[in-house]
Amino acid sequence: MKDRAHDEAMAELFLEDATFATRYLNEILEEGDQADLLIALRQMAKPSVAGVPKIAEKAHLDPTQLYRTLSPRRATRSCAA
Repeated sequence: MKDRAHDEAMAELFLEDATFATRYLNEILEEGDQADLLIALRQMAKPSVAGVPKIAEKAHLDPTQLYRTLSPRRATRSCAA
């Protein structure tokens, strides 16, 4: 059996249980941890029907900038700060 990446497993969980995803985001927002927020948003963007481009469009954001903001390397740098 092949192990799945943590991001993939979390993305699937968020897709299957929107209530959990909402509670999870609310907890992160209450704690104020920007790095955790970026990681969660990146994980939630994976299973979206159109992914980041559709999210960017709905949020009136530049898709390229949103990709960069949600990239794993950026989240890791935020964690180290």
